[in-house]
Amino acid sequence: MSQRGNRSTVGYNESGTGKGESGSSKRSNSETSSESAESEPFLLNDETVIVDVRPTWWGWTGYIALASMLLGLGLLLSFVEFAVGMMAVIPGVLLAGYVWYQRSRHRYLVTDRRIIVVSGLWTRTTTETWVEDVSGLQTKTTTFSRSRGYATVAASHTVSPSGFGLGGDLQLQGVPNYKRVTQTIRRCQSKRKGR
Repeated sequence: MSQRGNRSTVGYNESGTGKGESGSSKRSNSETSSESAESEPFLLNDETVIVDVRPTWWGWTGYIALASMLLGLGLLLSFVEFAVGMMAVIPGVLLAGYVWYQRSRHRYLVTDRRIIVVSGLWTRTTTETWVEDVSGLQTKTTTFSRSRGYATVAASHTVSPSGFGLGGDLQLQGVPNYKRVTQTIRRCQSKRKGR
């Protein structure tokens, strides 16, 4: 019987404190091997997941505000005329469903070896890069996103003199606690490249 390595998972909460954990941080070998076979077939047996996050809700603030206004208006109007109220409630529900769907279909993982973007609910697509192959990291924030602790993180294999990358960058949009995530990638790079 072959010995499989432990896989630990640490997820950062979206409040900006970075203290939250998703799931247990240590798992037994038998639990890890059955989990990887069923839910995470893209992970290697001896790979350690360091970061496992989904895009933050803050990235859809405008959509959520509009959905809330439509739902509130629809509920108020439904007291006067039910059909008119439903004309506002239905788009609000659809917009809220769209936001939930878009957030649920993306997952970002940083392991001790790779950066992985998993997308899709029914059909899954994984896009990945090996940590040691990343030549540059770029974070992109606005004043609002920076104050909420999230950003878009791009990992690139090429850095041109005039700017960052020449296309083909691995994009992680709406990453909560982006500073901690980028530091984790840098630490993994340092270990893998022996620096």
